Amino acid sequence: MDYRILCLVALVFWGVWGWLSKVATRTDPASSFAFWATVASIVPIAAFALTAAPKHGLKVSPLMLVAGVCAGAATVAFYLALSKGPASVVMPFTGMYILIPAVLGIIVLKEPMTVMKGLGLGSAVLAVFFLSR
Repeated sequence: MDYRILCLVALVFWGVWGWLSKVATRTDPASSFAFWATVASIVPIAAFALTAAPKHGLKVSPLMLVAGVCAGAATVAFYLALSKGPASVVMPFTGMYILIPAVLGIIVLKEPMTVMKGLGLGSAVLAVFFLSR
């Protein structure tokens, strides 16, 4: 499957997840939502990992574990922010995380920096600025 279609699928599911997160944290504790949403996320992740395992195995590396801890810490901070602030600010603000791997990819991985990428990064910052007002 083309990576752009997979990006679109992720975009739609993350969008629904974000909206459901705000709806749920309006009436239920952020800690409960964070726990149960994470538990439920194991189902598709395990299905993916176990169907790919015969080809690649389920090896582990320190980078994988650090990435998981980062994702967990971000999830906790996100749900707490969402329970205290408006979704129209929290979602775009936390969505700006995309700038970090994009900039690190350019600096650390030596991915090419183009005018279009620069405009895209700048547009992301402006979008968050305007959406959070």
